[in-house]
Amino acid sequence: MIEYPRKISLSRYIADIYKYRQLLFMLSKKWIKLKYEHSYIGIGWIVINPIITTLVYTIFFGLAFDVDVNRVKYFIFIYSGMLPWLFFRDSFLDILEVFTKEPNTIKRTNFPRLIVPLSSILLKLVEFLFGLTILTIILLASGRGINYAMFLLPVLILQVVLFSVGLGLILLIPSLVYRDIKHMLRFLMPLGLYTLPIIYNIGYVPDSWLKYYTLNPMVSVIQSFRAILFHETVPWVMLSKGMLVSVTLFITGIAIFLRYDKKLADII
Repeated sequence: MIEYPRKISLSRYIADIYKYRQLLFMLSKKWIKLKYEHSYIGIGWIVINPIITTLVYTIFFGLAFDVDVNRVKYFIFIYSGMLPWLFFRDSFLDILEVFTKEPNTIKRTNFPRLIVPLSSILLKLVEFLFGLTILTIILLASGRGINYAMFLLPVLILQVVLFSVGLGLILLIPSLVYRDIKHMLRFLMPLGLYTLPIIYNIGYVPDSWLKYYTLNPMVSVIQSFRAILFHETVPWVMLSKGMLVSVTLFITGIAIFLRYDKKLADII
């Protein structure tokens, strides 16, 4: 059994994660199997879930707000915001719960514990890419071409990963010690849907609020994602601001996690 030194450098820790990369992929495959193996549709739910959710929101908010646009366009508008939101939401909540799903592995073996939340992120990334494929097909079928700014997609995916992992790791230890935090966050997360420009255009947000509103990295992700899909101008300043917040949270989350890495078995 490998014993880590009491203090380990970040470069050494990253090297150890690479060393255990097979465990990373094995756990990711395990999460996919556990989630979809006992359903008739299987991984088809990866596509069905966001589409059904978007359809419900399209119909409900289209009628409630009397949206005077083509329903297909409004569906694409909501779906393009829903995909990155679901990617973040599911990744963040999974990080808070994934350690309690594998207590025996964590207690009996010694490996870089960051592999566990990263394995759940890989699953969510696969789900996001499936949804993105469907959205691309819908856009092409509706007569829209591929934007030259598609090269920005990896940057947006990276920003969501940094934000969800960073925020998840910051709240991980408190949620393991005080389990009510996890339940409270699950209750509050749906409210995030209405604080983001998913069902409405960011133009409805008062200018005096934008300075603080855009501190949420998901705002810049959704706006940039739509700019790519709908051939609009990429909000570079907003995107840079969101990336800065995401990187800051990620570094903070990693620093906190490394302090408790060896204590996780006792906390769980």
